[in-house]
Amino acid sequence: MAENIVPCPSTLSIHNFSEKIMDIQVNYQVLKMEDSFHIWIGNEAEMGNMSLAMMPSSEKSLATSVHLLGDSSNNLVCSIAEKLAKKSEKQVFVSSGLTYDQLLTPLVEKRIFEELKNQPDKF
Repeated sequence: MAENIVPCPSTLSIHNFSEKIMDIQVNYQVLKMEDSFHIWIGNEAEMGNMSLAMMPSSEKSLATSVHLLGDSSNNLVCSIAEKLAKKSEKQVFVSSGLTYDQLLTPLVEKRIFEELKNQPDKF
């Protein structure tokens, strides 16, 4: 007996954007999922460090994060993930091959939040 299989619509979508910041071409790729998203940030084709952040249901002021892959002393991905989780109120994965730079990092974060503000449906 053959079963009727109903195709399930994909809940995944990909959004790419990039910008030249301080003479560095910084690329961003957002993988939007049903209740979360993953953003990769980099200038080379490498995953780098990865973290996960989410807002606990009991405390709306602080995001909780955990380092998943890479150098755990590099807090860049945790910091960005926490800020995005708080702003989006979603579970957020962040990966990046970039390291913290006091001039570059704030500009990279600013670009992400501009994109989130202008195209919230992509996150």
